[in-house]
Amino acid sequence: MRRLRRIGFAFALLVGAAIAAPAEVQKRTLLSSDGTLYTLATGLASEVGVAGSPQDFVIAWSSVAQDGKKAGGTIPGTASANPKTSLDLTLDEPTGTLVVLWREESSVLNAIRVAFKKESAWTVVNLLPRNGFPHAFNPQMLLTHQTVHLLDNNGDDVYRNRSILSVVWWEEAGASQARYASFFLDEAIDATQAAVYDLPDLVDDAGPTSLAGLPRGAYAFPALQSAGPGGDVLASFATVSSNKQYVVRISYSADLGKPGKDNNTWLRRRIPVVGIASVGPISAVPSMDMASVHTVIGSSYRPTLHWSDGAALHYIRFDGAAWSEVRSIALSEDMSYDRAVELVQEMALRN
Repeated sequence: MRRLRRIGFAFALLVGAAIAAPAEVQKRTLLSSDGTLYTLATGLASEVGVAGSPQDFVIAWSSVAQDGKKAGGTIPGTASANPKTSLDLTLDEPTGTLVVLWREESSVLNAIRVAFKKESAWTVVNLLPRNGFPHAFNPQMLLTHQTVHLLDNNGDDVYRNRSILSVVWWEEAGASQARYASFFLDEAIDATQAAVYDLPDLVDDAGPTSLAGLPRGAYAFPALQSAGPGGDVLASFATVSSNKQYVVRISYSADLGKPGKDNNTWLRRRIPVVGIASVGPISAVPSMDMASVHTVIGSSYRPTLHWSDGAALHYIRFDGAAWSEVRSIALSEDMSYDRAVELVQEMALRN
């Protein structure tokens, strides 16, 4: 009887998980400069139209070129019982790399994964947690380009562009914190050696963390933004050890010298250089249900956060000393969500 109860309980858990699993297919599209249209879809194999177990969630990709030529398939290693969420993609045209980002859902832990397609080969990278059984949330990626200086075998100057993919996300584990990883797409991607950094460590503000009493929107949505054409990145994140909100500038050395293991500058070419652009108290996002909080960083490095509850777009802004009261733009037929976001972004970037 006990065994039957255990079986019944396990079956109930499985049924509950199946009911809770998101059934809606998520899609993303991207247009390249040569007119090729790329499409991503994630859902059950039967729902996205690919071969496989009907119980497996997969990520399928396809492309249609201007001449009508089609390609596509399933990203290797994505077929599993785990739903995939937070789907995103980008294309680095200088290196011809298609990049796919997603969150791999699991009852034990949630991981952030990134897949890179060069020509016909895929490389899938797991962004490993620091410790424990973590849950990762709200990944975001940003592609930037940097001009670097090298010396060739004759000692002559060489200038080239390199493509840098930055990824940021929130992770809850033994320590709850924002994390950062970077990939250099003009070099080979090694799936076993992805460098992942704890952002609080990079600003010397790590410590015991507690989420008690903090609204989730105030800390769980780290963000990335380009700092301009030089390839630098701005990252905005909260530290729940000290209840502070940071904006940091992340850069990489542009003067690399001669490639080789005897050149320390070359060996450090992938190590981020982090400078604090602004710091203040953790944001005053109210406790409320929200799908996502977005960040816009202005020219004075002051962040503006915005979110929507369906009826209005709400936002708060840090003025250098304190956070503003919540301000809102009512949504209507005359004021769409997209237009309200544009207005908030324009305001934030001016300040």
